[in-house]
Amino acid sequence: MPARLWLLEGLPGTGKTTAAKRLAEMCEDVRLPARWWPEEASDHPATPAALRRRSADPDFADLCVLSFAQLVHREGGVLILEGSAFQSTIRFMFANGWREPCVGAYLAKWASAITAARPRLLLFRVVDVPGHFDQVVATRGQLWIGKLIAYVERTPVALTNDWRGFEGFISFWDAYQRLVFDLAVELKCPVLELEGWREGHRFAADHAFAFLNQ
Repeated sequence: MPARLWLLEGLPGTGKTTAAKRLAEMCEDVRLPARWWPEEASDHPATPAALRRRSADPDFADLCVLSFAQLVHREGGVLILEGSAFQSTIRFMFANGWREPCVGAYLAKWASAITAARPRLLLFRVVDVPGHFDQVVATRGQLWIGKLIAYVERTPVALTNDWRGFEGFISFWDAYQRLVFDLAVELKCPVLELEGWREGHRFAADHAFAFLNQ
């Protein structure tokens, strides 16, 4: 079976991992060959740790395009990738201060490189970014948010905009999410927007699975 790309994107804590696991289980239930990798897996087939460490290199965009192109020609079956289309690529470009036209040019090359894998994108939106992270912190704890705030404060885009502390953290992710949704409009692959995780919310697995399998 040729490679099929099922891509899941959204802010941290929007439910990408939970959704990816559920989709992998649903594929197994119907005997559809599928594999899933956590977003930050060191051996991720599209965005391994070695590639992520090169996010500040001038040729990072070209390396990402090449990695995805090799993946879709090397692998078969459904490939469920959370956070690799945007979070592990475009988020780094945004953090390093790339302007939107440059990021858009990268995305066009990337989309062309993976066309043969008939990609489909699940995009999790957060309406209330501060409220979202308040809920996530209640679940994951202060250590988790502390590490993310420290990461954001070190990025070139945060230093340029003087984004500090929790408010700067929110500004970073709010701006990143707006960039993602602006870019998604330009994508030629099918995109399904879903509500990001919140307390009491359940992933619409059947709806997402039907969309991805079309």
